[in-house]
Amino acid sequence: MNRKIRITLSFVILLLLWQGLSVSLANDVLLPSPMAVGSKMLHQLQNELFYTAVFSTFLRVLSGFVIALLTALITALLTYLYPVIADYLYPLLLLTRSVPNISYILIVLFWCSPKTSVIVISFLILFPTVYTNLYQGLCACPKEYSDVMKLYPGSRLFDVRHVYLPYLRGYLYTSASIGISLALKVGIMAEILGQANDGIGRQLNLCRLDLDTSGIFAWTIWIIVLLFTADRLLVEMKRLFEKNES
Repeated sequence: MNRKIRITLSFVILLLLWQGLSVSLANDVLLPSPMAVGSKMLHQLQNELFYTAVFSTFLRVLSGFVIALLTALITALLTYLYPVIADYLYPLLLLTRSVPNISYILIVLFWCSPKTSVIVISFLILFPTVYTNLYQGLCACPKEYSDVMKLYPGSRLFDVRHVYLPYLRGYLYTSASIGISLALKVGIMAEILGQANDGIGRQLNLCRLDLDTSGIFAWTIWIIVLLFTADRLLVEMKRLFEKNES
């Protein structure tokens, strides 16, 4: 039995367990059936609000993610090239890692509008993780690289562009894969708590108020689909980039 068959079989078993629990409970508010959720998802695809919600949320989350990724990359390069910066940055990083995500969300919601807060919160939560990953990657840079740069000295900008950035490519893809998933989850939570007037968070909140459990399940599955799609796009982009280089 190959891997694809095992994965498919696992999905079938989960669906059967879900269907069995739904039948035994006989209460769609507590646990809707897979058929009810599937029907709700098809209905959502025919509604313009579905596409507006997905686009609004993804735009905000992507904005916060890109800002966090670029800021973390620049900061990691600076702290690696000028180690003294790391000492000044350490207390701030320690603080940002220690603060619970929910505290970020509640505090930022006092300062910003619900829409802007999603971008700010995504940045605050992603920056420490991405920065640490990139900085540790630079610290693990092979000694041979440093030896070559000493033999053929160039400007800092040349070293960054032709040595460090190519070396960090794998770390960047890993950060992007983890970051986009975390940003989307936290962003939707911020939309719900901030009661944004559009986006996936608003739709989930409306489903909660209407006791529409099928809708909550449907939106949850769409979020998983979005995350899977984003991850596959990153993988394909990496593959195309490596193919063009070779």
